[in-house]
Amino acid sequence: MTTSAVGKNRKSVQILTKSPEETERVGEKIARSLPVPGAVLLRGSLGAGKTTLTRGMARGLGMADPNLVSSPSFTLVNIYQGVCPIYHVDLYRLQGSRDLYSIGLDDFLGREGVTIVEWSERLSFTLPEATEIEIEDAGDDRRVLHVLSPSKTRAKREKWRGA
Repeated sequence: MTTSAVGKNRKSVQILTKSPEETERVGEKIARSLPVPGAVLLRGSLGAGKTTLTRGMARGLGMADPNLVSSPSFTLVNIYQGVCPIYHVDLYRLQGSRDLYSIGLDDFLGREGVTIVEWSERLSFTLPEATEIEIEDAGDDRRVLHVLSPSKTRAKREKWRGA
């Protein structure tokens, strides 16, 4: 793992994982430092491990059975419950900004819970306070995660306890 500062309010971390299970464990650790409300923007090729990482983040956010996490490619948004609502969004099939607004993303993004967006490069706007993760396939089951996050990400989740 390598860490570096990127600008005044961002930090960059590069993490190598060697298995899907390790990718999930990294997702769990990342989730524990996310602010609530918050957003995670995922990028990576088809099959890179975005949903695997999301499964780990769901565990880190207190989801009772993270094995229920699946790619919302056809439903576009799956909602899970942990210590806060977890919105799992997949933009792969969207064709433009009109489609983006038809799923109601602006109703929950940055307002409650944590929103995890797969194929975030299809967003027509930026989220400067979001954690961004690029997943690179390094061959076999290895992945390189390029994580760009706000410098101060300690979550305050007291208001979500018991939700």
